[in-house]
Amino acid sequence: MNEADRIAYEAFEKSLLAALKPVEAYEHQLAVSISQDHWRINRSRAIEFNTLGLGHEELRDDAIGDTPEVEAAITQARTWHLEHPALTNIVLYETRVNRMITANEKRLSEIQAARQAAEAAALEEAELLHCHSVMNGEKVPADATLEVNGFVFSRATLIARIQRKADLAAARFYKSVAWNRATNLPDHYRFPVPTAHQLKKAA
Repeated sequence: MNEADRIAYEAFEKSLLAALKPVEAYEHQLAVSISQDHWRINRSRAIEFNTLGLGHEELRDDAIGDTPEVEAAITQARTWHLEHPALTNIVLYETRVNRMITANEKRLSEIQAARQAAEAAALEEAELLHCHSVMNGEKVPADATLEVNGFVFSRATLIARIQRKADLAAARFYKSVAWNRATNLPDHYRFPVPTAHQLKKAA
């Protein structure tokens, strides 16, 4: 490809990778393959359009009709008659590329689903382990991390998630009592989740 196409492709690939959100090497490789194949589809369609456009440019003087629309139809039909093997090959090419896209998208989806499930399970364990540390009075720096099953989580992130869950649980409770502030929040909603600032001071 020329320089302009290279720049256009790199922007195209970047946008698709952002949408596909690959993590680690194999997911990234599949996402790049998907991007490249979508680029091929777009290029093949551009060639089809350009072929028809070229036919209108080269054959328009031979098309005689009562209206411009009729002349355009004649030119298009003659272009198809002359170029139909190439145009048919474009359709076959797209069909094969689409099969590769479908296969790679399926594989990427499977890998991402498995990774996300494993990460969600590890995150739940990390939150429990963090709560256990707080319950035992351990001093944990706010900038510390916790590794579970190969996934690394920051303590600050865990604190924020646990606090949000506690806030949502409290909100659901008060909704159930018609937002009556006079009703005491049950003790099991009162887990003392320290803030990042508190942890930093404790450290």
